[in-house]
Amino acid sequence: MMNQNLQLKKFIPSLIFAIILPVFAYLILKTCGWSDTLALGVATAFPVIHMIWGLLTKRTLNPVSLVAIVGFLISLLSVYLTHGNNLAFKLWHPILTAVIGIIFLLSVVFNKPLLELAGESEGSHKKFMILTGFMGLVFASHALLVMMLAFSVDTTNFVIVSKIVDFSAVGILVAGLALLRKKLK
Repeated sequence: MMNQNLQLKKFIPSLIFAIILPVFAYLILKTCGWSDTLALGVATAFPVIHMIWGLLTKRTLNPVSLVAIVGFLISLLSVYLTHGNNLAFKLWHPILTAVIGIIFLLSVVFNKPLLELAGESEGSHKKFMILTGFMGLVFASHALLVMMLAFSVDTTNFVIVSKIVDFSAVGILVAGLALLRKKLK
């Protein structure tokens, strides 16, 4: 349990740079009159800055920042290819989590749960199937909800509400995995 708390604390700065700071930056830039696309682009750069800082100071690659950077690059490409369409910028994150969720769920369908393949040592095949399936469902549900938001609300409301959904999904994932691990022992 102590090890899990240390690991969780290790990712708190990443979550701040990937979720909280971009929202505040976006809202500030929007109130200063910046366009949605430009404000989103600048705000989404925070995880990039965080990862570069970690690489320079600690010589480590942060997985949360790496995922955010991959998404940032995908979103920039999609905005470029769609000539500045805000919807493309809103959809990069749920598309990424949808792909992750589908990969997790497919690993369960093919009876090769990713958590078992990742080399986790304690537990049975059934336990890994349940944990992997749970993670797949959370990622897929998150993606579906954020995609529905992207199509139904304006960009400013999307930025705020989608971050609430993001934090909720992380909370459900962490609490659900802890509860399932405890029950499946």
